[in-house]
Amino acid sequence: MSYTKLKKVADALNLSEVDRFYRGMRRKIGRRGNEISSYLKAWMSKHILGIPSEAQLATKIQNDNMLRKLCGFKKAPCKSAYSKARKRLTLSGLEFFFVFLVLKAKQLGLAKGRLVAVDSTDFTAYCNGRKKLKFRSDKDARWGHSTTKGRVFGYKLHIACDAETELPLAAIVLPASRHDSIGFFPVFKKLLAHFKVIWKLIADCAYDSLDIRKALHGIEALIARNGRGKFESETPKDADYRKRTAIERLNSRSKIELGLDNLKMRGLWAATFHGIEVLCSMLFAAIGSFMAGFKDWRSIVNLRE
Repeated sequence: MSYTKLKKVADALNLSEVDRFYRGMRRKIGRRGNEISSYLKAWMSKHILGIPSEAQLATKIQNDNMLRKLCGFKKAPCKSAYSKARKRLTLSGLEFFFVFLVLKAKQLGLAKGRLVAVDSTDFTAYCNGRKKLKFRSDKDARWGHSTTKGRVFGYKLHIACDAETELPLAAIVLPASRHDSIGFFPVFKKLLAHFKVIWKLIADCAYDSLDIRKALHGIEALIARNGRGKFESETPKDADYRKRTAIERLNSRSKIELGLDNLKMRGLWAATFHGIEVLCSMLFAAIGSFMAGFKDWRSIVNLRE
């Protein structure tokens, strides 16, 4: 496989700031290993290239010098090194990387945050949910409802995205039983930390809540009216409401192209790492492609050629 385009994407993004942040987090004892940016590039490549598991990623990097150089490893790490790197990085480190990419997208004009769409998407747990709770290997996962799948045992990735460019701006992961309106507030808080001038917030009827409308504070709410089972839901007449499809395309891209529904770890911590990692790979591919001069900078499949 040729990695020419993906290498241009990886080279276009300077992750030295992320390495500096991580060096400030890590303990000063022990020998210095690979830079955290190399592991991040490896994880991004895993999702972009459609590699099913971390074990297969490790094997591929060990056997493919071009992919190893693309990630920046001087020596290919063993399989356990990726798990250790994840624990050293922590969710705080991954969140820093996500925010770094969001701010980079904002700087390049790829994320203006004027029209924001919010929604959630479910992904299944790495566990059999039909067993009694005390025997389930993932005790953080819960049963939830999906409009396409019916009942789903797993988690929900709650996302706010730029409705003009279809790029994620803020996100959290919660058990699948938590309603969309509950996931809205922590996502909205993260969104406001980096985007102060939001014109309109676009959402379906699951977000039709008085508390949510009050929290918007002057932001125009393009939220469908929930019929509560008594009458049909009513969508806003504003033409910008049609841009809600941006978050649906983002959700679809996360699952079909980037492997969101291919969780191989258990627990809320691991599910959160996986969900944010998928969104980071989307931002990484889009920003790198844009900086490398690719016209179809949102395409993931194009980078696999």
